[in-house]
Amino acid sequence: MAFFNRSPEEIAAKEARKLEKAKQEEEQRRQEEERLRIEAELATPAGQAKAARADGAKTFQISLPLGETIVRRTLFSHKSTTTNANHSSVIDSIEAQGWRLENASYVYQITGSDTMTSGLRQGECSYRGETIGIYIFRISE
Repeated sequence: MAFFNRSPEEIAAKEARKLEKAKQEEEQRRQEEERLRIEAELATPAGQAKAARADGAKTFQISLPLGETIVRRTLFSHKSTTTNANHSSVIDSIEAQGWRLENASYVYQITGSDTMTSGLRQGECSYRGETIGIYIFRISE
């Protein structure tokens, strides 16, 4: 046997170490994917509702933007543009987690405005706002 040749036992041990390292790396990758999946789920309203229920909460509240309005007024006219969102599928997904919609309220919030200092002519103004839906759920009995 040559001086630098490895024995079959040494070769088998090296292969076993390589195999074990590959298994550990695969397990770490799987755990990271699972962590990212859970984080992504918790970022959704349904995931938040599921987590609240698991924590023993009796009520769950969520606020969702329903629409945005941009209004531009001059001395003689006014123009508004509105975009809307539909959240019925979000409400359905929360109810699928064992919650029942108890109350829904809506508020309008101004999110920005421009005056003549930002390039508009005298007597002009522009503002933006959004309608927000506030939904309160109770545990479905």
